[in-house]
Amino acid sequence: MSNKIQRTALFLTAASILALSSVHVHAAEQAPSREELLSMLKQQQRQLDELQAMLKQTQKQAETATAKATEAAAKPAFLDTVQIGGTLEFEATETEAFTDADTSDLSLAKAELTFSAKPHEYVTTNIVALYEDGSNNITLDEATIEIANTEAFPLYTTVGKWAMPFGNYDTAMSTDPLTKNLGETKENAILVGATHNGFSIEAFAFNGDTQKSGEGNNIDQYGLNLAVEGEEDGLLYNMAASYLNNIADSDGVNDALTGATALKDYVGGISLYGSLSLNGVSASVGYVKATDSFQTGELAFNGQGAQPVTWNTEISYTMDILGKETTFAATYQGTDEALALSLPETRLGGAVTVGIYDQTSLTLEYLADEDYSIAEGGTGKDGHTTTAKLAVEF
Repeated sequence: MSNKIQRTALFLTAASILALSSVHVHAAEQAPSREELLSMLKQQQRQLDELQAMLKQTQKQAETATAKATEAAAKPAFLDTVQIGGTLEFEATETEAFTDADTSDLSLAKAELTFSAKPHEYVTTNIVALYEDGSNNITLDEATIEIANTEAFPLYTTVGKWAMPFGNYDTAMSTDPLTKNLGETKENAILVGATHNGFSIEAFAFNGDTQKSGEGNNIDQYGLNLAVEGEEDGLLYNMAASYLNNIADSDGVNDALTGATALKDYVGGISLYGSLSLNGVSASVGYVKATDSFQTGELAFNGQGAQPVTWNTEISYTMDILGKETTFAATYQGTDEALALSLPETRLGGAVTVGIYDQTSLTLEYLADEDYSIAEGGTGKDGHTTTAKLAVEF
């Protein structure tokens, strides 16, 4: 566009010169009057003024177009923000149960497909479809809308279906920690949070699957999560404390509960978590506990109302072996009054995970479980599970 402007300016300038030249030629033939010369000069000035105005207008239009083009280039197209990913896990297992029964199996343990998009700098959407062994259906595991841009503003909110921020169940093992069986709570909920310099506080509320006897179906379940994470001289740390006013609505307790819609009262839950990581070595601890006992007819242990507790400790080390990222992990876990949740009293285990290809890993895991004693309603026996898992992420 600037070249066109330059050509136009040159043309008009040349025309002006020719016009003035014609004046001199005409003057040689017949000298114009003073009034005629002033009129001709005024006409040329008007043409120059018009040219200058046109140049300014064209320059302004060019600047506006350039600004719009720059803004459009800086803002990614919607399809550029769409991400599709997933996980496939195939397992071979050999198990000796507390009843001395030996079993082995091959299974597609998990098939997960995720979709995420960012239609606006403050809006992120996420959808997770999940199939797990033992289920004949593909379920909508998560679907959320997050309104957040914490780099510009510390407050954020999330709505949809997902696991509430009650406990942290990250692990380097193949099998989830026992704390997840007691604490994980997936619900349709609303969450409001704030974060600053690694500190965060979140409050959430939902209408769960459980209800108090004689009361309506209301949004009366809620929780709070406090967390801090950061890095100090290469040391990564993460700590969190959570509260839930009704642990009966956790996935594990709800499945084992009797009279879920006619509870005498809600039983709260607390969760504590901490992890440290330095130079490939990571250590973590987790603790989830009901704050009171359930009624005997709701969830029992040894003839009384149960007050379930779970805890886990884990240590892992990641290193390169023959150019392959390899992680060694060990765990020691336990429970108390959790027999009704089909959990062992103690668990000791180890695992080795090797990244055989990009996004592809092979894990070998061994878990040794000890059941509750006969006096507590268990078998008093030991059991074990050996697992080989091939996992692919994309």
